[in-house]
Amino acid sequence: MDVRLRLPEDPDGGELKQLYDWLIRDRELRLHADIALCAEHGADEGVDDEDETSDTTMGDLVDILALALDTGFQMASLGIAILAWRRAQRPRSSVVVERDGTRMTLSAGADPEDVEAFLRALERLDGTSSYRPGDPDGADRHPDDQPPEGDRR
Repeated sequence: MDVRLRLPEDPDGGELKQLYDWLIRDRELRLHADIALCAEHGADEGVDDEDETSDTTMGDLVDILALALDTGFQMASLGIAILAWRRAQRPRSSVVVERDGTRMTLSAGADPEDVEAFLRALERLDGTSSYRPGDPDGADRHPDDQPPEGDRR
């Protein structure tokens, strides 16, 4: 599965490069993903690409992180890696995660409820539901931390 990460309020790409460096050091991501720092043609958020009056041209490039994830990887693990980076680096930019045309955004000033909603949205992308409320940063959760099949409520 292909996933793209953007940091829209990071015009010089410094925070995106920090996130890239953080993610390539993550053991689980290294096992399940190819991660590349690259540029792609972008458009302004909320602007219809079909609109000929748009100020955005196809020549505009935006820096992104492109991840090619294998099928055994859970999106919540990516969310936890992003949250760990945010906790350690204190970035000023929001993080936008896009997969199959679906976008999830975690703002720079996200409160615990926003973090929980972000993790749940990531899990819905791959059909998992292991995130537990009350664990907003995921620091104490292991991906295999799920009750046996008969104990799920």
